[in-house]
Amino acid sequence: MLKLIFSSLVHHPARTFLCVFMVGVALVLGLVIKGLASGLLTEKIVRTQGIGADLMLQAPRSSYLLGLGRNVLPARMAEKLLEVEGVKAATPVATEASFTNRLEVVFGIDLETFDGVSGGFRYVAGGPFTGPYTALVDDVYTRTHHVGLGSKITYLNQQFTVCGIVEHGKGARVFVPLATLQDLVAPEKCAAIFLKCSSPEATEAVKERLRQFQDGALRNYQVTAMRDLTTLLTPSSIVGLQEFLVVVVGFAAVINFLVIFLALYTQVLAHTREIGILRALGATRKYIINMVLGEALFLGLAGAGLGLAAYQVTKVILHSLFPGLSFLLPLEFTIGIVAVALASAVLGASYPAYRAARSEPIVVLSYE
Repeated sequence: MLKLIFSSLVHHPARTFLCVFMVGVALVLGLVIKGLASGLLTEKIVRTQGIGADLMLQAPRSSYLLGLGRNVLPARMAEKLLEVEGVKAATPVATEASFTNRLEVVFGIDLETFDGVSGGFRYVAGGPFTGPYTALVDDVYTRTHHVGLGSKITYLNQQFTVCGIVEHGKGARVFVPLATLQDLVAPEKCAAIFLKCSSPEATEAVKERLRQFQDGALRNYQVTAMRDLTTLLTPSSIVGLQEFLVVVVGFAAVINFLVIFLALYTQVLAHTREIGILRALGATRKYIINMVLGEALFLGLAGAGLGLAAYQVTKVILHSLFPGLSFLLPLEFTIGIVAVALASAVLGASYPAYRAARSEPIVVLSYE
């Protein structure tokens, strides 16, 4: 049977190639979107955790994605939180999402207290802020935007001069003085306060003390252990993202179904006499069904393989063009989308297989 299946596929290379290509194209869209969403989210978590804090204090119902929330916390609260037993350092951070060039989250930081929590930046070139409208950028940002020391960057309708380039991994890619960002978006306010505990083991105890601080004044505030961000920040926690992925995968399944159905139905009609000869030689209906479904499975597997290969090529191209992008394709999603491709291929081949199997030898041998 395998020989018959491969002979049929090789005998019609154009049809086989187009089927495999269409299945691959349908899958690669879902793979790229999922890989990009998971990669950017994971990279965002890693950078936020890379600040080096143990706890993050935010206003109630704030987003864990810094830059999407509001600057509503009093920045002076950071000094008060140093009174809590177990808090070693605290730093207020104002954030703002800028769309001037492309989406970029800007951190407004007090360099002294930020260094106390994070352990300090490692400078690739230049040094700390030299004025209110100077900025630090990380090494990934310089490659993505082609800037260097002394370059002018525009955010929030203001020009900043790059005074330092730092290693990536400490929250944002662009840092400006806290007071400057506050003047531009929210005077004396911040989006989050990062806390460094006396020891990692004291994190939960400090978290509880914060809720009891000043007779429970912070009980409704959002206090998050940085190590928990991985479980709290997932694609399903972003409104609409999971549903969008389901729709994309659904469209891929429909396209696969239609492509396989059309190709194999045409194949059955074009090879009516051959199928009749097989039936006359003793091939059972089950044999004919298995042969048609075998073709469908091969086309589905080949298309899935092409889709995975196209995803890898797309990832390399996009990463070379935009170094700031990150891709991460979960194994379970990969297995799931391949299963969807195979299932839709089998469903698409079901009717052609049934039609081929119900052919009567005497009738089809007289077919012209």
